[in-house]
Amino acid sequence: MIYIYKLIGVFALLFSVTSVAQQTPEFTFWRQNIGLINPAYAGSTEKTEINVISYKDQFNGIQGGPQTQAISAQGRYNDKVGIGLEIVGDRVFIQKETNVFVNFSYKLSLGEKKDLFLGLKAGGSFFNVDFTKLKTADTYNQNQGNVDKFNPNFGIGAYYKADKYFVSLSAPRILNAERYEEVSGGFAQEASDATLIMFGGGYFYDLNETIQLIPAVMTRYVDGAPFSLDISASARFYKKFELGANYRLNDSVSVLASFEIAEMIDLGFAYDFTTSDINDYTKGGPEFLLKVKL
Repeated sequence: MIYIYKLIGVFALLFSVTSVAQQTPEFTFWRQNIGLINPAYAGSTEKTEINVISYKDQFNGIQGGPQTQAISAQGRYNDKVGIGLEIVGDRVFIQKETNVFVNFSYKLSLGEKKDLFLGLKAGGSFFNVDFTKLKTADTYNQNQGNVDKFNPNFGIGAYYKADKYFVSLSAPRILNAERYEEVSGGFAQEASDATLIMFGGGYFYDLNETIQLIPAVMTRYVDGAPFSLDISASARFYKKFELGANYRLNDSVSVLASFEIAEMIDLGFAYDFTTSDINDYTKGGPEFLLKVKL
């Protein structure tokens, strides 16, 4: 019984944090998924990229724990304009959210192999909470039934790309969109999105002709939520195989690997080992990535 109470407490914490902060999932393969966090990334690569599957089971072993599936595509419309599309489904406990956004970018050439991309994204989020799935003696929340809502939103970003490094600055969600608000019987419930700001970058260092080192960092700031910091380091061998690790401040340590199994296809796998207080209930979870380059 004590275990059940603790488990409910974990879900309550997850739900409260998600309702104000988790507007974009935190991927271990964030560097391979920059298009999901910065619209300016669209059109910045030589080839069109399609991330067919990007699946993350954040708390493996906990029923109803956060799970994310993402499909994104980006490429060049012409030499100056890039376009992209992203669909991200995020589920945690009784809450489900699907984000659909279209991305646009414009390239400013600042010199040889030095380009600045300015981006804009527009779309919205389909948000659902099914209170009938709550198993509790308190019937107030259960009586709320289903909450369904669509929140339009937009984001902006800047992506600077040089020969050996990149810098990314973005606000993927600008509007403080209200998810739901209920006032009944003297009780008030409210959940809303806050503006998310992300800043980071990475460097590509050629150790020799066959090995390339890639240190990278990404920060996330949301008002009312803990500061988030990802630090990663990878080694790429023969431009076909990459092996690395990622540290997320006060959250997890991850290992990752990706392979170019064909000229057009990259396959990646990562596993997050939880380091926060919830490691009594879960040791982490896997993440998969399939990238198609056309």
